[in-house]
Amino acid sequence: MNFVKQKTERLQHVDLSRKGSVDEALHEVVNLINSLPMYFTTSSCSGRTILVENLEKKVQKKGCKWLYVSHDPVVETDIENALKELIGEAVLKFEPMVMHIQCQALDDAQRMHQAAVAAGFRNSGITVGLKGKIMIAVRSTHSLEAPLSDEGKILVSQEYLKYLTVSANGKMQENFARIHRFHENVKLFVKQLSISSSVEVDCRKKRKNPAKVKKAEANKDVDIPINCTDNNTFNSDGDMSLFLFDTPS
Repeated sequence: MNFVKQKTERLQHVDLSRKGSVDEALHEVVNLINSLPMYFTTSSCSGRTILVENLEKKVQKKGCKWLYVSHDPVVETDIENALKELIGEAVLKFEPMVMHIQCQALDDAQRMHQAAVAAGFRNSGITVGLKGKIMIAVRSTHSLEAPLSDEGKILVSQEYLKYLTVSANGKMQENFARIHRFHENVKLFVKQLSISSSVEVDCRKKRKNPAKVKKAEANKDVDIPINCTDNNTFNSDGDMSLFLFDTPS
């Protein structure tokens, strides 16, 4: 199945997540990514604080009951109220933003990876499937996990619960800041791609009819001097690199 058909089918599918829709904090960046011809998102979560009850000793998703979940900063009393009726092991978790994006080409994936890492999602990675499907996972390890009870008995003090709540909220705020930086980085490389495309068109015009273009340019100011080359690349006095993001060490 070609990329365009895959994208069309994916974006027409019903959202099968628990919430059933894209999280509010990701609306703008998801819409931007899906508007680009070389990308589409397959899943996402803006980040969340959750309280889960493990009904079995083994920590596994099937044996978990969600007591509380929030995609926004939490209030300590909400956690306390959720703990009142538990019978198993309760664990408080903060999980940062995660987003999976299918890419048309490896260059597209590398560009998105640069934007993600520069925004603080340093655990992001690219995978290529056996059939050539290219995916990027935007993610980080900016998480928190703390057990609160065992067999229904609370093991932590109210003071420690308050500390965990403050810590989770701090991580959520940093998570929102990273989402904002990621969005800005994507907008930046989209702008650069547009500049690159327009410069390449100008170069083709020059090679096709240099005399006509030279006459037209003589009648207007040219902000950025462009030197066309034979291999469809460009050089200018300004930095027009597609990769302007410094990768953290």
